[in-house]
Amino acid sequence: MSELSKSQRIKSLTITNKFATDIFSLNTPSEIWQYLAQNIVEKLGFDDAVIYTLDEGGQTLSRMSGFEKITSANGDNSRNTQIRDTSSNTIVIPFNQGVIGKVAATKKAVLVKDIRKFDSFIVDDATTLSELAVPILFQDQLLGVIDSESAKVNFYTKYHLRTLTALASITAMKISQILKVDGLEDIIENLEYSNKIQDALFEIAELIFKTESIDEFYQHLHQCIGRLTLAKNFFVALLKDEGRRIDFPYAIDEYDPDLAFSSIKIDPELLSITGYTLAKEQPFLLYEQDIQKMLDENKIYIRGTIPKAWLGVPFGHGVNKGIVVVQSYSTDFLFQEKDKKLLSFVAKHINNAIERMEAKQKLQFLALHDPLTHLPNRSLFKDRIQHAFLHCQNNRHENIAILFIDVDRFKDINDNYGHHVGDKLLVAIVNSIIKTLRSTDTLARLGGDEFAILLDGKIDHETICRITEDIISAMAAAFNIDGLNISSTVSIGIATYSAASESAEKLLIDADHAMYQAKLKGRNQYVFFEALEEQNKSSNIKLEYDFDHAIKNQEFIGSYQPLIDFDSGDVIGAEVLVRWQHPKLGLLFPDVFIPTLERSGQIVQLDLYMLRLAVSNLKSWTDWLPNVFKLNVNVSTSGFSSPICIRYLQEQHQQCPDIIERLCVEITEESLIINVGIVKNHLDILKSINIPVALDDFGTGFSSLSYLHQFSLDYLKIDKSFVDDLNEISNKVLILDAVVNLAKTLKIKTTAEGIETAEQYQKLKEIGCDLGQGYHIARPMFDTDFKDFLLKSLSSV
Repeated sequence: MSELSKSQRIKSLTITNKFATDIFSLNTPSEIWQYLAQNIVEKLGFDDAVIYTLDEGGQTLSRMSGFEKITSANGDNSRNTQIRDTSSNTIVIPFNQGVIGKVAATKKAVLVKDIRKFDSFIVDDATTLSELAVPILFQDQLLGVIDSESAKVNFYTKYHLRTLTALASITAMKISQILKVDGLEDIIENLEYSNKIQDALFEIAELIFKTESIDEFYQHLHQCIGRLTLAKNFFVALLKDEGRRIDFPYAIDEYDPDLAFSSIKIDPELLSITGYTLAKEQPFLLYEQDIQKMLDENKIYIRGTIPKAWLGVPFGHGVNKGIVVVQSYSTDFLFQEKDKKLLSFVAKHINNAIERMEAKQKLQFLALHDPLTHLPNRSLFKDRIQHAFLHCQNNRHENIAILFIDVDRFKDINDNYGHHVGDKLLVAIVNSIIKTLRSTDTLARLGGDEFAILLDGKIDHETICRITEDIISAMAAAFNIDGLNISSTVSIGIATYSAASESAEKLLIDADHAMYQAKLKGRNQYVFFEALEEQNKSSNIKLEYDFDHAIKNQEFIGSYQPLIDFDSGDVIGAEVLVRWQHPKLGLLFPDVFIPTLERSGQIVQLDLYMLRLAVSNLKSWTDWLPNVFKLNVNVSTSGFSSPICIRYLQEQHQQCPDIIERLCVEITEESLIINVGIVKNHLDILKSINIPVALDDFGTGFSSLSYLHQFSLDYLKIDKSFVDDLNEISNKVLILDAVVNLAKTLKIKTTAEGIETAEQYQKLKEIGCDLGQGYHIARPMFDTDFKDFLLKSLSSV
């Protein structure tokens, strides 16, 4: 059979995605079997669909559910089609009998084009001429078979087979999930004290989701155990430091409320009652006289008052070993053997719950903190500056300041000494910076060698300068890393709140821009963004008047951000980002001048300038560029609709086709919906001269998936906002996975923008993105630095 067409692939994907979403809300196998059969007839246009499920013996199948299409004639010669439930029809089919039995025995799908040529066909309908049967498998375990018959020869196609196989796979996973849950419930209900234990287990399991902190988790756990054993006194102890000490993360003692349940060291010669129980690795129910006898024999020691009854149950193994203990100081309530059995059973689940809660706490911490320095990450820092910004707007705080910090020449340190030394240096720098800060300040790692500080509370210009200068001074002495004395400096950009501040995000961007100015001024210093703004108050008004002069004097320069191939890890291209080296205003970033040029209509001239710069660079870089390399150039909506840029590319293709084919044009989603006819024509022209086109910032604009097959696109650049959310539990992660897979189906390569962490890099690689760019790989560099970077990357291969 031939491969599926694009429309068939999209249609199949649509049907399976809708089916997967719908069965999520179904709770019983019978509901799922019914919906599956009906869905097949309705969505695929089959005459019928029957679901056979595996019998208990494992050698026969029984008809579970089915639907068929009934067509009848009306009086006006029109025809009426209805879907009829045929689930009540019963039939049992042994393995290897007929098409269905063969599929069950071999666990492989069978597509019969002409049933008359299939020797072992079971005749139950003389009108049947073709048949399709697909096994329902979960981890190679047969659950059943989907069967459909048609009165037409050659009715079933590869499209039907692939779609039906996908539906079978989704159904198998859902059914298996339900069966596992049902099996667990059956086991619990048959245990001694089943009702009581079941309630406790569910409650303990829910604690993981209901509680926000480990302390709150232990408090609710105590309440749960108290309802099981009526224990007012309760503690959990965990073995730590390879069994050399016992920690008490939670303890309540009504008789000795002042007893310090602190960490205690284990003395093998004289164990506490808790240590003794842990050492024996078995539960103990001890009464007052039992404890006193053990004390007299110096088997144990006990802190505080001797209880009337003490019940301790160890749980876990190895480094995860712990114990749950309940105590009673009253003869009115003494624990019994049934309490021991009950707590022994529940302790296993307490162990699981504690491990999961600790894992949850760790995941929550990692989601909001940098794993290397344990500092807040970009996501948490943005949340904190947002709160501080709102407090300023509500007059609850007078001022805030953001310090954007970048370690100077950090890449050279990584290249010269290795990433392990670089990581240790970052930790040492963090420790030095922390010493200069106040308790109200927040230091965060934004990614790579970039950090930021939120100065909150009572601050003024003098305080900001003092703290910033202290940070720079802290870098003066060399850091001793693994016996190496490594000197390092930082460049710092500062932005402060004012009544004119637009947002917390804008403050961070302003601080970032100021940091770049500090680097341009020679590094190892700090710059206030507000000081830059004083110089630039009238800059936007003057920019359009300065533009023609800037073009003539070549004031626009390129900053190059590498693109890497996830499969090979090689640098296979770069995106050229425009910067304006203004003679009076200094280095200007695109967000300063692009809006002005778009309003004035001068943006097309800038597009043409950058295309010429890219072609010129490609010509002069030929000697050292790798064979596989493309230079991406951003073209505005107006520029892509204009014939000027397209005509230039056509002319260059005639003169130097080998050079021009190293270009890739990046456009925005807005470009696709304005002047659609012109845009399609220009896309076709670029394709004819072998210049690929990338759709930039996908996900921030109109984000219509229809673009992916309506236009001739080669690359899809996924916006940074999706990459940021890879550190969180977010629907964007699911959307990203779906977009990447759909793009692969349509033979469009995907590029992930804004990769800032190793975790994001690895996740995007696992999802299947083709290309990536971002600060984790390399930040934008001017041409000389970019050449050095590329040559170093090539020499390391």
